[in-house]
Amino acid sequence: MKQEERFMIIKIGREHYGIKINEVKEILPNTEIINVPDKQSVYICGIMKCRYGGISVFDIYKLFNIEPVSVSKMVIILTINEKMLAFSAESVDCVVDVSPENIYEIPSIFNDTNQRYMQNVIVSDHNLVPIIDTVRLFEKIGVLEETEQLPQ
Repeated sequence: MKQEERFMIIKIGREHYGIKINEVKEILPNTEIINVPDKQSVYICGIMKCRYGGISVFDIYKLFNIEPVSVSKMVIILTINEKMLAFSAESVDCVVDVSPENIYEIPSIFNDTNQRYMQNVIVSDHNLVPIIDTVRLFEKIGVLEETEQLPQ
């Protein structure tokens, strides 16, 4: 029998999405993001300094074509393949444990929309929540890179 999986439910714009909890390194409120000219990807909005060094911040709003609802946002630092990357979200709502029978594949009809960056859909509190495939998302847009160590 398969075990339950843990997901963090976040809000991006007015929509809820999930991320596998084991990919989340840290959540920081109201972190300053510094613009960097000559970025390699239009989806990188800058870098942020934290205890891990300098981390590229990805603009998930631009990729998903979503308007932010609020100015203050949470920055979520992800660890993927031993590398770090961050993105902003409106809020972190909760962490849920989901049994395998409440995890569904995304229908193939959504291959040409934002759902191509979604891994599955879960049922949480009787609502469907798409799960972001963070590895696929960052690999597709070519922004997965190592954390830079900034001078202290």
